[in-house]
Amino acid sequence: MAAPIDSSEYKSLKSTAMFRALSPRIAEKLLADCVTELHPASSLLFRQDEPAHSFFLMLDGWAKVVRQAPNGVATVIGVFSRGQTLAEAVAIAGGFYPASAETVTRARVVRIDAERIRSTIHSDPDIALGMIASAAQHLLSLMRQIENLKALKGPERVAEFLLSLTDVDGGPACIALPFDKTLIAARLGMQPESLSRAFLRLREAGVQVDGADVRIADVGQLASYVRTLETAVAH
Repeated sequence: MAAPIDSSEYKSLKSTAMFRALSPRIAEKLLADCVTELHPASSLLFRQDEPAHSFFLMLDGWAKVVRQAPNGVATVIGVFSRGQTLAEAVAIAGGFYPASAETVTRARVVRIDAERIRSTIHSDPDIALGMIASAAQHLLSLMRQIENLKALKGPERVAEFLLSLTDVDGGPACIALPFDKTLIAARLGMQPESLSRAFLRLREAGVQVDGADVRIADVGQLASYVRTLETAVAH
């Protein structure tokens, strides 16, 4: 189901890395004919190896990007949420999707036609700044993921994931896990049983898990716990 972009959605889009680098005039030009799409969970946004005709901006919900190797093994490359973009670089370059994207939850996205972007770049080269900013954000995120996989143990990865879902710096917090634990484990480079052990270990840091609900006794305490573990690993 598609609908025109409303004022609140436009405000959300303006906060993304891509549009922050653009003037209001160019941003409005790009979004003039775009619509939002509402997708149920498990909807395919794009398929690996197909021509990249569009890219996507997440407004609400979650989507995962999965790459399948020739031997059939599928790897979760990333999980994306509100304010993040999917496949903009390859779409604008006119290539093929290197992985598949599928909604994990009910999600609202903006689909942007790549050819429209390319033609706009010819008339307004400043839009390339937005593309560079967005690509740089993805690169930084990927570097952090690699760093976490190499440097952090299971409990630290899980704790940092939980901290990324909170919007407070201290005090208690309640979190509803946004997707199932199997996907969380894959996103963090862990086996499901390792994720379960990590949750048990985090009890000592005030984390209690009941199904998809997580209660953190003190967000500041959990952050300090992670820093303590990181320091211990470093030495």
